Amino acid sequence: MHLHNDQEAIDLAINHFNISHQPYNDLFEYLLLLSESNNNNNMNLLNCLIHSFFQWKTQSNKTIAIPHIDENLISDLILKKLPIKFLQDFCEIFKISKDNLLFLLRTLIFYPLNSPSYKRALNIIVKFNYQLEFSPDEILLPLILQTKDHLIHVYMDKKPQLEGYVLELLDYLYEGGGKKIREILSNQFNIRNLNLNKKALGKLAVRYWNILGNEQTEKYPNLSTLQHRRTLSYLINVKYFENIEEKTMSDEAWNELIE
Repeated sequence: MHLHNDQEAIDLAINHFNISHQPYNDLFEYLLLLSESNNNNNMNLLNCLIHSFFQWKTQSNKTIAIPHIDENLISDLILKKLPIKFLQDFCEIFKISKDNLLFLLRTLIFYPLNSPSYKRALNIIVKFNYQLEFSPDEILLPLILQTKDHLIHVYMDKKPQLEGYVLELLDYLYEGGGKKIREILSNQFNIRNLNLNKKALGKLAVRYWNILGNEQTEKYPNLSTLQHRRTLSYLINVKYFENIEEKTMSDEAWNELIE
């Protein structure tokens, strides 16, 4: 679509909102309709409509109250249908408060971590930079305990503050050399009856320490100790046993462990 065609479409939409008796309702209905499919044409139309509506609001002398819209339709649009890139504009136009959005997102974060609903919720949370609005047991701890590396990276979003938050939580879990993990989870985060894979968790903790810790031993002493302990264990169990059959870990496994 050429630039003059884009502008023509915007002008057409603005003109429609000017003569409409219910511009908010019209916009909402168009958003519902176009969000049924995420093809490129619909994405362009969504972008055009939202951009046009903002221009119309800026230029218009009318004062039009935002009408009451079915909460189920709003929820469906936010949690399922509207492309995430348009959600901030949508919330601004229809005055969806931060508290309301957080309430809606909390209905999705208890879905299975691999489900599309959970992944959408996490991506919305990251888009709005709401990660720290949730307690550790709501989002970050489940990702860590189930070693969901990709989703942890999505959560951190390459932000130093969030990378430090992940390291702080891992360091806290390994207080006392990792012997108190279940106690910490139970007493501090009300997480019980967990099928905990300590080996996988330790591997994850060391990996993040190596990637993000920057040798800040004083800041993350428990992670530093964990890494040294695992290194020592490797040397004892693998490097210094004369009988190869007595090795508890292959060289390949160790290389994978410390990646």
